[in-house]
Amino acid sequence: MQILKHIVLALCVMCSPLALANQALNQTTSQASASSSVNEVSPSTDVKATMKSMALTYKQAMQSSEPGAMLTLVEKFQRLVASVQLVQFDKKRHSVLQQGLDKVQTQLGLVHASLESKDINTAKAQLTKVADLRKRYHKERSPDIWQLIFGS
Repeated sequence: MQILKHIVLALCVMCSPLALANQALNQTTSQASASSSVNEVSPSTDVKATMKSMALTYKQAMQSSEPGAMLTLVEKFQRLVASVQLVQFDKKRHSVLQQGLDKVQTQLGLVHASLESKDINTAKAQLTKVADLRKRYHKERSPDIWQLIFGS
């Protein structure tokens, strides 16, 4: 029985570094695939549905009390904005809408940086600026009644 314990102990000592190396390799591989999926964004096929998803993500992020959970939501928000940025809008409004989406991405980058430093209060204050941008650029997106009647 004593010999069996020594053999098991010897095997554990010999195999532990191998198991740790495999675990580290698996973590590195999964992190690399996760970061590549963030960078690979396809154009939104339904802008209205994507905007609704952005609104829900914004609301969830504002209600979040954990920096880690809020960071995950902000990253999702960034991917959604990136997917809308790839959409070709009509020629008259395209540059204005892209400018607004660029400003939202910039603001989300600031929120992301605040969350990486675990400053959730600053992150929420910066995220409210995204709502202001949404209001401003949604006016640009939707023509008012006079534009519809008389043209622009």
